[in-house]
Amino acid sequence: MRIASLAALLFVIPVAAQESSWLTSFEDAKAAAKKDKKVILADFTGSDWCGWCIKLKNEVFSKPEFQTWAEKNVILLELDFPKNVPQSDDIKAQNKELAKKYGIKGYPTILFLDAEGKQIGTLGYKPGGPAAWTKLADEQIKGGAAGGGEIADAASEEGWITSYKAALAKAKKEKKAILADFTGTDWCGWCIKLKDEVFSKPEFKEWADKNVVLLEVDFPRKKKQSPELKKQNQDLAQEFGIQGYPTIVFLDAKGKKLGNLGYAEGGPAAWIALAEKEIGKKSKK
Repeated sequence: MRIASLAALLFVIPVAAQESSWLTSFEDAKAAAKKDKKVILADFTGSDWCGWCIKLKNEVFSKPEFQTWAEKNVILLELDFPKNVPQSDDIKAQNKELAKKYGIKGYPTILFLDAEGKQIGTLGYKPGGPAAWTKLADEQIKGGAAGGGEIADAASEEGWITSYKAALAKAKKEKKAILADFTGTDWCGWCIKLKDEVFSKPEFKEWADKNVVLLEVDFPRKKKQSPELKKQNQDLAQEFGIQGYPTIVFLDAKGKKLGNLGYAEGGPAAWIALAEKEIGKKSKK
């Protein structure tokens, strides 16, 4: 009996230890965040089918540098939407409810939450490994703690933020222009076409990462938004005279308009060339 118990213990420990740093219960994560005075890193993922999720795990989350950073700074919460991995009914229901609550529309989406569950930042896959990713994560966490997190809605794709104040601060710090996408993500056909043909492409993502701060100003019909985000977006639409979607407005770090653009045929290369004319400078190589 003793030998059998020991064998069972040896079998369980390696499996548990492999995922020991990631929680799956939202309530447990909030309790841990409150106790340890940390923020929650909530990973909305499709662990067994989403290519970008697997890439993020392999390039960042599985690395010792990330694990050391995470242990000091965050409570890790995995909110998985697998196709083949078994889950309890409770976990399925919890994850579905949280995805709805935070307006998750794509994977991976990383949300940074305080101990009460209030969103203070968002992130997705980014190239560059754990050092580059954790640097961006620190900016999201610090920006939210400093008051930039009052806009509590996630952006629809990695790299996009929704807080205008946060976009201005990031543009100033990184000496970049802001690409503000006035869009209707869940109903506007031309907005969806622009996203599919340009914004979702690796060429655009690489260019944007080097040259602009991405700001999504969304006017959805079904997606839930906080009152703060709705008001911000309405105020921005009025300030910049937006009359249709998609309208892309390029701004400097002070919020001064540099140019505007919309949907254009030809894919990312053609669109980027037009964007650079509006911004008034060549892209960084």
